[in-house]
Amino acid sequence: MQELYDLFLKTGLRPFAFMSDTLHLEQNVTRSDLSTLLILLFRGDLPMSELAAEMGAPLSSMTSIAKRLERKGYIARAASVQDQRVKLVTLTQEGRQLAKQCEQIIMAMLSRLEAAFTPEEMEQFTTLLFKAARVFQDGGAITLKETKSRPMKIKIEE
Repeated sequence: MQELYDLFLKTGLRPFAFMSDTLHLEQNVTRSDLSTLLILLFRGDLPMSELAAEMGAPLSSMTSIAKRLERKGYIARAASVQDQRVKLVTLTQEGRQLAKQCEQIIMAMLSRLEAAFTPEEMEQFTTLLFKAARVFQDGGAITLKETKSRPMKIKIEE
């Protein structure tokens, strides 16, 4: 299950697009805001350019998201100690709490998947999801190194 959670964050898949559980959170923040907070929770403090790359967004869009989150008190931006030209983005206490709440919602959703699938189906689902993510990211099919065994057809009963 942790693999799926990591996949959502590492590959740019945004789970909020198909989750109704986050609707109450989206009254105050957008899905992009939630994704940004989760990436910061997962990766730690990041320079604006790296955060934009993680989000798959242009720096100008990431700057707008960061300004909005900073206004709401969820993040802080400050010059890096190593390079004053670099803006480092950090979660505030309030931002960390909101990100943890989102993380719990995602983990609950993934637990529902895990309960609905057999271990074999879960492995196949994860393998296929990794493959799909790579295809969308790289623009073509790639043989997965993560694949432990050959994919097999599993009959899914409704």
